[in-house]
Amino acid sequence: MQGTTDDSVDVGVPFADVLMAYADAAVRRDGDLAERRAAVESALGAEAVVDAAATVANYQRMVRIADGCGIPLDEVTEQASAEWRESLGVNEYYSALNTYGEEVAAPA
Repeated sequence: MQGTTDDSVDVGVPFADVLMAYADAAVRRDGDLAERRAAVESALGAEAVVDAAATVANYQRMVRIADGCGIPLDEVTEQASAEWRESLGVNEYYSALNTYGEEVAAPA
């Protein structure tokens, strides 16, 4: 889990650095998205670019639906995930406002 927010953690996935850089660029709409896409193709092939793009798009779709609905965590999930949400800083994400309301500070 720590590898999702800390690039120095080895997540045990081949080419994770290339895939994470692509996903970050796609989500953040960085100017280097084309370069990151080319890096995925160079390392893993054209089919992997399609798979990576589909994965990013699907994740974004699910998150946007949940955010739009304001789906709160159920009590069991909230308690079970409290430690890792804190350690990863997830509670500080702006979209956490959709789950927790005003007690989460909006980013500066």
